[in-house]
Amino acid sequence: MGLDFYYLPGSSPCRAVQMTAKAVGLNPQHCIPTLVDNGFSLWESRAIQVYLVEKYGKDDSLYPKDVQQRALVNQRLYFDMGTLYQRFADYWYPQLFAKQPANPENFKKMEEAMGFLNTFLEGHKYAVGDKFTVADLALAASVATYEVSGFDFKPYPNVQKWFALCKTTLPGYDLNEAGCQEFKKYFP
Repeated sequence: MGLDFYYLPGSSPCRAVQMTAKAVGLNPQHCIPTLVDNGFSLWESRAIQVYLVEKYGKDDSLYPKDVQQRALVNQRLYFDMGTLYQRFADYWYPQLFAKQPANPENFKKMEEAMGFLNTFLEGHKYAVGDKFTVADLALAASVATYEVSGFDFKPYPNVQKWFALCKTTLPGYDLNEAGCQEFKKYFP
């Protein structure tokens, strides 16, 4: 029994798991992120990413063993889950799925979250230094979702530079792009 991955192609957390699987040489298939590995079930995209790297990664480059570096990777993963992606969802999902009007306060919170990411990236090539990690895979999936929504990145030069680099260097980014195009049809 191998890996079974259940996902929604348009979902940025699902795309992040797909890119992580690609980065460690796996090719999961099937469909919301739930991973079944030889009978072991795991859900929550960032937990799946870490599991894949710890179990199948050839080294610790995607999820460093150094306690401080790993703490920063974890912080960025939690930031992605609890702030960056959540604020996107808080602003867009009521509009897209419940036909509610846009909430300007929630849009300001999205901008604030992107500002935090811009600050994290100051002086760094990637989210936690000069090598990409699982944090970059997760963050890139979320930022790509912001991009397909038409979000303006001009006020965030560090994000622009990092995201352009991610598009050309992250393994499996083509999977992310395909999922984004699927999700794009929901936006006005």
